[in-house]
Parts: sequence; structure tokens; C-alpha cells
Amino acid sequence: MTMRLKVALLLMAAPLAALAGLKLGLLPRTTTVPFWYLLLAAPFWEEAFFRRGLHYRVLAYPWSVQPLLGLSRANWLTSCCFAALHIPWQGGASVAILIPSLALGWLFERTNRLFPCVLLHAWFNLSWLIAGRIPPP
Repeated sequence: MTMRLKVALLLMAAPLAALAGLKLGLLPRTTTVPFWYLLLAAPFWEEAFFRRGLHYRVLAYPWSVQPLLGLSRANWLTSCCFAALHIPWQGGASVAILIPSLALGWLFERTNRLFPCVLLHAWFNLSWLIAGRIPPP
């Protein structure tokens, strides 16, 4: 499977994952955080800190590139830290953030670029915002 196809699948999966997360009660339906922050500021600063900062630095250690369930240990460590950061706002539901974070880490390791991660992060947030506006059945 090519890199482009994998990224396309990630883009298509985001809205479905957001709907599933809402349906299972893993993601909140509403937010008090402004849209501009969730779509612009948060994706930029979170990816800059976690990917370009933490993830990039952890990859320098030989143990971190060894796979764990198909993903690098650096990706798992960074994603667990990212999910833990969300605990004050989302409580136990922050575990649901682990999967998109692992996808972002995978993309970062394949491209070694921050911008694709920022765009995908914004897409994940937009998908969640749109799904949260759909009335529950």
C-alpha cells in the first residue's frame, strides 16, 4: 500500500472515528473552546511541541525506533504523553485521543515534516466538531 493511499485512508477514517467516539461516549459532544483555537492554534502548537519537540528528540535513542504493535516506541511514548495532557479537560475520555495521536506520529515519522501533521490534526478536530453537531439518535 502506498503512502498516499494510507494518508487517504486516514483522512476518510477521521469522520467515522469521530462519530464512533461520540456514539461510544469517548468524546464530548460540545466544547467551550473556540473553533479557531481547535482548528488553527491547537494543531500548530501541539504538533510543534509533541512531534518536532518530544517525538523528534526521543527518536534519537536506539530503543525508541523498535516497533511495538507496528509503531515505534517513540510514537507510543509521545502519544501517551499527548493523551495524558488532555486528562484535565477530558478525563478518562482522553484515552480516545491516543489513536489519532498514533496516526499523527506515524505520519511524522514517514514525512519528517510538521505541516502534514498540523493539517491532519486540524482535520481530526474539524471532524469531531462536525460530528458533535449531529443530533444523537
